[in-house]
Amino acid sequence: MKTVWKILGVAYAQFVLFKRQWMWIAQSIASTLGIVLIFSLWGGIEALRHMVVVLLTVSGWQIGLNIAAQSIGWDRVSFEYERRVASPLSPLEYLLGSILGAFLPFFVSEIPLALLLALLAGVNPLSLVYVILLSILGTFLGLFLSLSIVLRIRNPMNVSAVTNPLATLTTMLPPVYYTPLMLPEPLRTACLAVPTTVLVDLGRALTGQTYAYPIPLAVASLSIWVAATLTATKYKLKWGHE
Repeated sequence: MKTVWKILGVAYAQFVLFKRQWMWIAQSIASTLGIVLIFSLWGGIEALRHMVVVLLTVSGWQIGLNIAAQSIGWDRVSFEYERRVASPLSPLEYLLGSILGAFLPFFVSEIPLALLLALLAGVNPLSLVYVILLSILGTFLGLFLSLSIVLRIRNPMNVSAVTNPLATLTTMLPPVYYTPLMLPEPLRTACLAVPTTVLVDLGRALTGQTYAYPIPLAVASLSIWVAATLTATKYKLKWGHE
């Protein structure tokens, strides 16, 4: 229980910002609804099924890559990071608390919408569970990727200047909101190296939609990304008296 309370304590400290500035949650709801309307009205039921996968996987990715990583970066600005490093918290408890604190606004604003869309699009509930697990994997992968960069920035005030463009580059340019099948070769195969593309494409496979990459190749790509980013983060994440 001590571990649980430590994680909840970190999460609450991160969540206070959203609690005080609730308009950020309202903005998230409005922008999500807008994107869903645009894509579903242009693409119909097929686009709606795709958007269910995108909402869950991209939201998980953004939580880790942008929101949780930014909160850790801003902890460095306020020297809160040093206090946590010297506290009885373990690195895992700190990271889990940061993710949970960033996840709560997402739970309020986007998960209910994703579940409603899944119901309207006829997505199998069991396959939706698999996509949620995939989203959790994307959360940690995004966090490790972002921290491997953020923890190396000398001036922590620049953290947003790194995480925001990185989030845009990994979600808007590669085939995430559209399928890689729309791209010609060899560009389609090259996008197998982009983690967000692979996450969404694997989500399409799990929900019975047409997918671009063989599942073993997709799993191998994500495994390489997890191993590489976890190693890079672990090398830089010094804790306690290290």
